Amino acid sequence: MKRVLISGATGLVGSHLMSELLGSPAESGSDNRPTYRPVALARSAGSWQKLDWLLARRGLEGAAFDRQTAELEYFDDCRRLMREWQPDVVFHCAARVSVGAARDGEELVRDNVAMTHNLVTAALELPDEARPTFVHVSSIAALGTGLGPNGCVDEGSVMENLAGASAYARSKFLAENEVWRAAAHGLRVAVVNPAVVLGAMSPDSGYWLNGLFAAMRRGANRFWIEGEAAFVSADDVARALLRLAEQPEAWGKRYILSAENLSYRRFLGRIARAVGRAEPTLRFPRWLVRMVLPFAPSLAAVTAPHPRYDGSAILRAVPSFRYTDLADTLNELGQA
Repeated sequence: MKRVLISGATGLVGSHLMSELLGSPAESGSDNRPTYRPVALARSAGSWQKLDWLLARRGLEGAAFDRQTAELEYFDDCRRLMREWQPDVVFHCAARVSVGAARDGEELVRDNVAMTHNLVTAALELPDEARPTFVHVSSIAALGTGLGPNGCVDEGSVMENLAGASAYARSKFLAENEVWRAAAHGLRVAVVNPAVVLGAMSPDSGYWLNGLFAAMRRGANRFWIEGEAAFVSADDVARALLRLAEQPEAWGKRYILSAENLSYRRFLGRIARAVGRAEPTLRFPRWLVRMVLPFAPSLAAVTAPHPRYDGSAILRAVPSFRYTDLADTLNELGQA
């Protein structure tokens, strides 16, 4: 049985990874895959309800796993976790994702980099034979905007200039560099760069997609916005993390996770259909979007301009992996 640590286990990706670990066929040892003993990490005991909500939604409320609280910004907490649990795999999903006041941006960068630095350094302190495989959740925000041969951003698109990048983008880029530094010192690593992640989260989590579904139910389905973005299901991210941890030939590389590039009109239309509303027909001017955002923050995640992203590399590296149809994901979320 493999011991795994999951940082950020109460967040969007971490909670779906816990659901996958506790409910997948691997739990019973089928498909010649390993069984797992998950150790879920959270910043505080008050956040466990977010994970418990998802597990209950999926009929896994009785599943057994270890719960640990830790502040990963402190190296002693990371060292304690590594020495106490000696995990075979670390799934690093923890990250701050939002900034309140503008002055909080540098704190977000500092915390996200510190958490990653501390975890990989604590892993490197272990004897060579006891070091875990480290699977890191980064973001497409950490990539550059250079386009590959097919006109999309791919794994070769490296950010070359941080000037003008958001605090979140800088934090993910610099945190990812900590992982590659550890790889140069012998740590087994794999990195995923998910697109905009879609999944279920508790109603009181503040998750932007909950707000967008609520707005659609209230009648905001009439409007669409110019632009497009890349999207991926949280369940797909979870499955990709597990497959990469199990496949040594995939280590030492990064993988963009993007199921589909959608215009905002098509994306909002799918949400409208998922809640039984008509597709949007009125274009919402971008200048007006900027005025509305302070009053409708749930729109912020899908209004910035984005290039197209190529998420096909993982399909070649992990033949058993397939993306979920985003329409199915949104329909499931619309039934909540």
